Amino acid sequence: MSRFTSPITTQIDRFLAHKRGLGFAYSNEEWLLGELDRLAADLEPGEGILDEPMIRRFLARGTRGSRSHRLTLVRQFARFLAVEEPRTFVPPRRFLGIRRQKPVIRVLSRDEAGRFLKACCALTDSPQYHYRGLIHGALLHVLLVTGLRRGEALALKVSDMDLDDGLIVVRCGKFGKSRFVPVAEDLAERLRKYDGEMGVRVPDRCAADAFFPGPDGHSAGKPACLYSSFRRALNLAGIAHGGRGEGPRLHDLRHGFAVLRLLAWYEQGADLSAKLPLLATYLGHLGISTLQVYLHMTHDLVGEVIRRYEARFGDVITAEVSP
Repeated sequence: MSRFTSPITTQIDRFLAHKRGLGFAYSNEEWLLGELDRLAADLEPGEGILDEPMIRRFLARGTRGSRSHRLTLVRQFARFLAVEEPRTFVPPRRFLGIRRQKPVIRVLSRDEAGRFLKACCALTDSPQYHYRGLIHGALLHVLLVTGLRRGEALALKVSDMDLDDGLIVVRCGKFGKSRFVPVAEDLAERLRKYDGEMGVRVPDRCAADAFFPGPDGHSAGKPACLYSSFRRALNLAGIAHGGRGEGPRLHDLRHGFAVLRLLAWYEQGADLSAKLPLLATYLGHLGISTLQVYLHMTHDLVGEVIRRYEARFGDVITAEVSP
């Protein structure tokens, strides 16, 4: 049964089914469309037309930082509706002067990553969330060391973790893709200890429970609570946060994993043309082109690139050329 109640209920349900059929989770988007549904509650039955005033009211409800996402969502929904209802108002890309702000990606250096992982071990519990330090410390560690998406990690069940063989099973990740994620022995050992401690704290834990649960010890945790622990870990590690929109963001841990993996391969002298497809598969990308978004030229990586090319071409470039 639909959770929506307005005259555009059927259209919203069909749009969500369409997007999810393409592999998008659309959980936050469903919540936002709930706002649009409430705005459309005053429409007459059978009048389900998305017009400009309604879209303006929908966009006005968002914060300055979220309005671009709202515009993108309502544009897609309007274009979906316009195929059958030409009177639908499809807002232009920069409607009301709204422009999409690209996030500032802040990748941790190798030194910062080491301090961050130590800080994860120092996170403490809270009176409302007795397992918070233990759970979020392990979860943040996993996000940086494996590059899993936040949603993928929060969705993991106890049954998805084969820690004896060092294997994580990600089910129905982005675009509906599932994959096996092998992990190093040191991470597997950390997770085995975490799993044992959780078994003591939550004796009735079962295979269907979330591996990284929320306060009840069984169901999946909430992203907002995890972000709070992330900021605490950054503070403990002495890593400054630039403020809203400046990072580091929680998703930047995934970028950091990709860059640190690339740095390690540079140091090993590995053939990157052979390695990059492996990294794309490990991260759950559809192809290697998507991986480009995650590769950034950090200070550590620049130094390693220069070292490699000096070793190869140092006999050719022997002196600095003066202007």
